[in-house]
Amino acid sequence: MPKKYTRLFSLLLALLPWLAVAQTSSIEIHLPHQANDTVVLGHYFNSKIYANDTLILNSTGQGHFHSKQPLPQGIYVLYLDKNTFFDFLLGEDQQLSISQNKGPIQLSGAKESQWFQDFRNYMAHQQAQSNQLRQKLQKAQVLDSIQSIQQQLRQLDEQVLSFWKTEISRTQGSFYATFVSTNLPPSTPKTFPDSIHHNDSLKAAYLYNYRKVHYWDHFDLYDIRLWRTPIIEARLKEFFNEVLIQHPDSVLPSAIQLIEGSKAQPEVFQNLTSLILNNSARSKCMGMENVFVALAQKYYLNGEAFWISDKTKENIAREVHFRKNNLLGNRAKELLLEDENGQYQSLLQQGTNYTVIVFWEPDCGHCKQQIPQLFNEVFLAADPSDLSVFAVFTGTDKQAWTDFLKQHELNDWLNVWDPQQTSNFRVNYNVRSTPMIYLLDANKTILGKQLTIEQLKAFFGANR
Repeated sequence: MPKKYTRLFSLLLALLPWLAVAQTSSIEIHLPHQANDTVVLGHYFNSKIYANDTLILNSTGQGHFHSKQPLPQGIYVLYLDKNTFFDFLLGEDQQLSISQNKGPIQLSGAKESQWFQDFRNYMAHQQAQSNQLRQKLQKAQVLDSIQSIQQQLRQLDEQVLSFWKTEISRTQGSFYATFVSTNLPPSTPKTFPDSIHHNDSLKAAYLYNYRKVHYWDHFDLYDIRLWRTPIIEARLKEFFNEVLIQHPDSVLPSAIQLIEGSKAQPEVFQNLTSLILNNSARSKCMGMENVFVALAQKYYLNGEAFWISDKTKENIAREVHFRKNNLLGNRAKELLLEDENGQYQSLLQQGTNYTVIVFWEPDCGHCKQQIPQLFNEVFLAADPSDLSVFAVFTGTDKQAWTDFLKQHELNDWLNVWDPQQTSNFRVNYNVRSTPMIYLLDANKTILGKQLTIEQLKAFFGANR
């Protein structure tokens, strides 16, 4: 073999052990105070912790987590019990050791893991200083003292921001730098266009749109490594529940834009879509179920949600079936129902400015209290030309219904029922519990649903 090839072959042999090490994950544990205890290695994903491996430390507190393949980069946790755990970062280099004698836990080896530990120590120190100053601020009574403490707090914030920027620049290209970048606040405009400079409402709208557009400037939502940290869910909830105006016209386009951008990363697409869908389903803000229905139809019921089971798809389809016909902004479905005398009454023919539809039954505990309240505190208090009430008895026992009407003298509003249960009101108005109260405008557009008596009183009080 020619000499130059012999040297090249020898060099490759020399590199092989290093390459083998670089492609493995090795975490040495030395915790003398936890001798013979069980230690769990876990990782964060979408703000939850999942176990990777478990070992029992020996009599001197030593153990070794080893993997032939590198672990996915992210934030990991060394877990002993609910009161004893330690978070650390795993980047490209995963050869590290974690130990503790009498003082705090020490980490050595992988640079990114050490940087992260130093970052945590620095932030803990700054937070302790901030807490002390805030305690002093609460007790301060002299103006000069208050202003001095406030200035110190501002200086602390400036120090932290400077530290973050320095760390990002110093470690550029690493996962550690990507993680630290997520702490940077969204930018704010320094100036405003001349056309809005002296108009406060236009400036507020400009600031809102600017923050919405720039919210993700320092946070790569599509970097799967950031999904393996504790921060992703909180950021998404802040964006959708606090940054965006809580109206489907604001939330839905932003949701679709983010989801569409994630499709190149199937794991991100799956988790992002699931999180946004669940957030809209659980929201207490009226109108957010419009977002749920739109996302469910667009991604779950058309086959794009590759991760769901047939049973889950069936459950989502059922929810959409009950919600899609009674969304905020929809025109209410017609209800042609019999009154006590067998005469048919039409919901859509009510001629007042507003119509309340209430679905109720006399043996429902909440109905027993709220139906008389609705009659006395809302209906009777309103102008008869302003409000009509379409009170729908959901059961089939006419005697129980009419007895309740007589007992509470509920005779001046429109009492109707569906004795043959043929109107499909349960699906069209999502009546799976009672009472269920809707508010319609003069065009029978749904303005509100699942309303309380207090909400109705507040609405009609403000509209008098």
